[in-house]
Amino acid sequence: MSRGGATVGSARGPAGVPIPAYRPGSSPLHAARAGATAAFCLALALTAMLYSDPLVLGAVVAAVALAGVAAGVGAEIRRAALIALPLVVLVAVINPLVYRGGDTVLVRGFEILGRPLDITLEALVAGALAGLRVGAIVMAFGLFTACVDPDELLRMFRRVSYRSALTGALATRLVPVLARDALRIGDAGRCRPRPPGRLAVARATLAGALDRAVDVAAALEVRGYSAGGRPARRHRPWSRHDLRVAGAAAAIAVAAVAFAAAGAGAVETYPRIEVAAGPPELALCAVLLVAAALPFAGRAARLGVARA
Repeated sequence: MSRGGATVGSARGPAGVPIPAYRPGSSPLHAARAGATAAFCLALALTAMLYSDPLVLGAVVAAVALAGVAAGVGAEIRRAALIALPLVVLVAVINPLVYRGGDTVLVRGFEILGRPLDITLEALVAGALAGLRVGAIVMAFGLFTACVDPDELLRMFRRVSYRSALTGALATRLVPVLARDALRIGDAGRCRPRPPGRLAVARATLAGALDRAVDVAAALEVRGYSAGGRPARRHRPWSRHDLRVAGAAAAIAVAAVAFAAAGAGAVETYPRIEVAAGPPELALCAVLLVAAALPFAGRAARLGVARA
């Protein structure tokens, strides 16, 4: 953890891929208040949830990548994409195996566990679109993780539920710590003639987590956290970064909902494939890309005076 309490460094995800983590920065997404940046990332995720159109989902991925590179967290977005890749492949493979709808049969009479299966083109396309949607959502939350200060975000919820905010703050701190502990235990175990298996590493990490939990609980009690309550409301004027990021978030959310209500981005995969790719879809894609670039249209912030 950094001195300011923000998480730095990365734990390891599947296949040893580093998990994106927040690092203080000077980009508009870092400089804006946590609520505005969180709304920006959630608006992109909302768009991916509302649409199955590959053109729109591709625009969401491009918007996330554009915002991530402009914010200086392109490496974190790439890590999020690598983490999402197994999920994308899994969804794309499972769908044609569990759903038998569609008119275009590619493989007939295929059997799994004695059950005949027909793999159709429509099921494959539906699985690929579902996987692309999952990937876009994971990348949007990767941007969220890399650009939103968890301390400031949890501070927003202290007035709603102090204990829940404290629990969330501890979770955001301890989960990456436990992942790093497991990585170190595994690295040390490989120095032995017979390296321990993953189950042994998990047991050792869990035992260490229980010991750490007792120490953390004692430290919190000594510091009086059990008697804490709602903090006083503090008014902070909106900065130019707050306004630009919040405006971009509103534009993305309103456009996504409005175009969806108008029927844009309609996709039919059963019984035949029908994908909309007309002017409404192109207009929505343009809005997403322009709105993703909007927070970076003005002067960049300076680290240390980001919210001035």
